[in-house]
Amino acid sequence: MTLISPTSGEDAGAPDAPPVSPSAPNEGYAWYVVGALALINMVSYIERQIPTLLFAPIKADFHLSDTQVSLLAGFAFVLFYVGFGLVIGRLADRSNRKRIIAIGAVLWSLATMACGLTRSFAQLFVARTVVGVGEATLGPSATSIISDYFTPGRIARALSVYTGAQYLGAGFALVVGGLAIQVVSSMPPPHLPFFGEIAPWQTTFVAVGLIGSLVLIPLIFVKEPVRRGLSPDTPAGKSVSFGELFAFMNTNRRTFFAHFAAFAISSTLGFGTVAWMPSYFIRVHHWAAHDIGYVYGLMLALLGAAGVVAGARFAEWIAARGYTDAYLRAPMISMAITVIPASLAPLMPTAELALAVLFVSTFLSSFPVAVTIAALQVVTPNQMRGQVMALFGFIANLLGVGLGPTFVALITDHVFHNEMMVGYSITTATLIITPITVLLLWTGLRPYRESLVRAKVWTETRPGA
Repeated sequence: MTLISPTSGEDAGAPDAPPVSPSAPNEGYAWYVVGALALINMVSYIERQIPTLLFAPIKADFHLSDTQVSLLAGFAFVLFYVGFGLVIGRLADRSNRKRIIAIGAVLWSLATMACGLTRSFAQLFVARTVVGVGEATLGPSATSIISDYFTPGRIARALSVYTGAQYLGAGFALVVGGLAIQVVSSMPPPHLPFFGEIAPWQTTFVAVGLIGSLVLIPLIFVKEPVRRGLSPDTPAGKSVSFGELFAFMNTNRRTFFAHFAAFAISSTLGFGTVAWMPSYFIRVHHWAAHDIGYVYGLMLALLGAAGVVAGARFAEWIAARGYTDAYLRAPMISMAITVIPASLAPLMPTAELALAVLFVSTFLSSFPVAVTIAALQVVTPNQMRGQVMALFGFIANLLGVGLGPTFVALITDHVFHNEMMVGYSITTATLIITPITVLLLWTGLRPYRESLVRAKVWTETRPGA
């Protein structure tokens, strides 16, 4: 296993040669694995984001405020997602990762269906927490599997496909939700045994959860890969001790602080924007929920996914020009540029102008997604990757999924005191958060280069790892 050399120039961003181990899979199958995991990731995001288009009917049925309803898309989901993610991360470092993902997919699909059968805000809140428990299995396990199927020079590209699926999921959540609202609202309310009549928004949850369970079919053909890039002191199949994990992270503390802090804070803005942008068009520009679901959903799905792939290639382009810190430098540059259209989009006087600027913002804002994960993978030994990803996920999701929707809602409720000002709330959040993330990434460039040197040393102690 060869990492990006911190001292080389032109070779720094060049793809590594395919692994030569006899057990190494062929490239075509490796990309099938990425595709299967990307499909699961897409569906998980559909089930995670579907409440954002259903805010209005949920709010009306349960008599909630913006802050309360935002908890369903944020805190309720992340409450157990982050905690269980730490446990799952440790399991992913020593157990069968495919099996972990399969169990999680069954759980979150059942929980999503349960959301549609609830009769109170409290019941819906609990069901959403169970969705979070199921989805906690995916991130650490899937990224660890992909990292074992690709060499470091190709990890960002492979992860861009996997992580790009989250934009497809977030976008299709709005499209599917919009379609369901339009179709179901024209039909008589369904009556289910034991549960009676359920509302259109509840029917949407049931349908999405049922259809989402079909992603288990392609997972059947995914093979658990041979672990590569092992720690020199810990054999495959064994977890490192907490002391070893702490020592590793302490040695690289400046790298991890800059990375975790920057991307976790930026995720607050990302999830907050996605959660409230539909409401902005519904309230300010008087669009129907299904219309903005189609338009913004397709924009997120297509431009977001394209931006993730473009961001990975952008990082490779920077690395090829001698910047070994490309996995932090590329996001830093893209975020500094994105703040302009991101802050202007919700201030446009017409819906058409808002969509035009949002078009640019959506594409650029997704650039960092794949390299965020790749940056951790290339500096972390195999038996720690699940745990390091889980720790990052704990912080990023606590601030992103948990705080993001509520952060924007709090600005609306307690700063502007007017739900019609939700666009100004999104802009305010953008102007507060983006400069902080850019500064954090800038301070992390040198520590990250030093971490790459240390990673290269332990890799070379295990030839062929």
